[in-house]
Amino acid sequence: MRKLLSLLSFTLLLASCASPKSSGNDEEILESLISSFWEREIKTGRSYSYQNTAFPDHLYKGTKEEFVEDSIYFSGLLSKLKSLDRNQLKNKTLTDYDLLEWTATIRLEAAQYYPITFPNVTPYSRTLEGPDFILNHVSFKSEADLAKYIALLKEYVHKQKADEEHLQVMASDGILLPQPEIALVIEQLNGMDREATSHPYYVSAGRLLQIDSVKGIAFQQEVEYILNEEIIPQYSMLSEYLGGEYLQQAPEAVGLGQYPRGKDYYRHLVRWHTTTTLTPEAIHELGKEQVALISRKLDSIRVAVGFKGPMTDFYQFLRTDKRFLANNPDEVGDLLRSHIGRMDKVLSNVISLRPKATGDVRRLPLALEPAMTYGYYQTPSSADTVGIYYYNGSKLDQRSLVAAASIAFHEIEPGHHWQFSLQVENDSLPDYRKNSFINAFTEGWGEYASNLGMELGLYEDPYDYSGRLLMDMFLSVRLVVDTGMNYLGWTREQATTYMSQYLIESPTQISTETLRYSCDIQAQALGYKIGSLKLTALRKKYQLALGNRFDVIKFHDTILRQGSLPLEVLEKTLDRAFGLEPIQ
Repeated sequence: MRKLLSLLSFTLLLASCASPKSSGNDEEILESLISSFWEREIKTGRSYSYQNTAFPDHLYKGTKEEFVEDSIYFSGLLSKLKSLDRNQLKNKTLTDYDLLEWTATIRLEAAQYYPITFPNVTPYSRTLEGPDFILNHVSFKSEADLAKYIALLKEYVHKQKADEEHLQVMASDGILLPQPEIALVIEQLNGMDREATSHPYYVSAGRLLQIDSVKGIAFQQEVEYILNEEIIPQYSMLSEYLGGEYLQQAPEAVGLGQYPRGKDYYRHLVRWHTTTTLTPEAIHELGKEQVALISRKLDSIRVAVGFKGPMTDFYQFLRTDKRFLANNPDEVGDLLRSHIGRMDKVLSNVISLRPKATGDVRRLPLALEPAMTYGYYQTPSSADTVGIYYYNGSKLDQRSLVAAASIAFHEIEPGHHWQFSLQVENDSLPDYRKNSFINAFTEGWGEYASNLGMELGLYEDPYDYSGRLLMDMFLSVRLVVDTGMNYLGWTREQATTYMSQYLIESPTQISTETLRYSCDIQAQALGYKIGSLKLTALRKKYQLALGNRFDVIKFHDTILRQGSLPLEVLEKTLDRAFGLEPIQ
């Protein structure tokens, strides 16, 4: 009977995704497809809205059933899109169509890789792709919201159990997390064994101001009970499982290439995170070329400042000289803010748009610092209207701040905070584009934005310029080692040696980075450099095509008005905006 019901559900899903007949207005049909797609994303917790903190119906758990649902849904969505006459769509709607088509294509492709997709238990994956944002940003406006939150917490318990079950199934197929990554995961899990009231999912009184105080206290007690009795013990159970026989069976080697279909999966991730058709081999060679180019530039600075000694000694100087080290975590934040202030005075020379939301920097939660080399940016939301770059404030004697200006421009102004905030605040975009996150665009813009400091005179100090080049080197080295470890058979030791040769990061930082690339969010690190190179190439393209009519402010403003797009979709959109023929 259960099999019959499953078959019936499958048939009904197929029927609901059947391609529509070619009747009606294609613009209206596309608008309906976009609306239903985004409604599904929000209700099922697959995505979230930065500006709307309404509760989803469910949390996304990454189960096999959800992967099957995605396969059916996106196959049907692509059929519906192909039934539309793209040539009859308006210019503005073409970008909506192209983004939805790219999303459906890549998500359909992703659905086949469930057997080799690790659950979100690794440090970066859990922080960036897990349910934390939803649970930390939903708003409590009524008693009904209290019940919804309790339901989501209970679903999170199911997700915890599903994650462990998926790890067990993968282990039975010989697919286990590498031993070095397991140590990081266990460390983070053990860090979650804390008082319930300090857990990220505990709801403070400040989030319950619209709720009756008596009912709010009772709600907090129920949340505390679920955390103490179910969620926190589940962390301990997973830690024990990973630290037992699982650890003994786990490989010492890193990288996706060691697993069945691992190289196929990695090629898919490269397409997802770069939005290009570049092969891992091509990206690897591109990275080597960029490393050689940047090395020559850094050596010229060494000569220009009169440094006596080889590049290895110059690197050691940039890594350890006291002028580049902070005495305490607050000094890190103060330095980042000072560079943001410098950029703010001159940014209008290249970008006219300014977001309404303010940006700031704060220290990372202590539990995350051991596994993160630098930090991450958190977008504004209706629950927290400030965009925050969370920096790592630990082991300051090993964290040179020579690249602080480059980081500040990448993360806040005019990088992530500028781009994200302008996207969310742009009411001319449909909701799914307001909340779009395309890695190559988002991280590519951050790196391109950081480089704008060059033409704005913000890297005139040779050491600030060294920091800009070292950040560029850091992102270029990623192209080499990410592809090396996941596709070309590099060992972690090879990657560590290569990174140590070209980077000033400490052994601790390099250690966490090699695990990030090979065991956590593989191929994600490729998007930074690939995206920035594409944006630079597009600028040159329109400068050449438009000549004296090229306006750099219009170029940047036009990009920022689009929201996050796959690189080819961005180019088609810009071609239309600047009067060039779209790519066929």
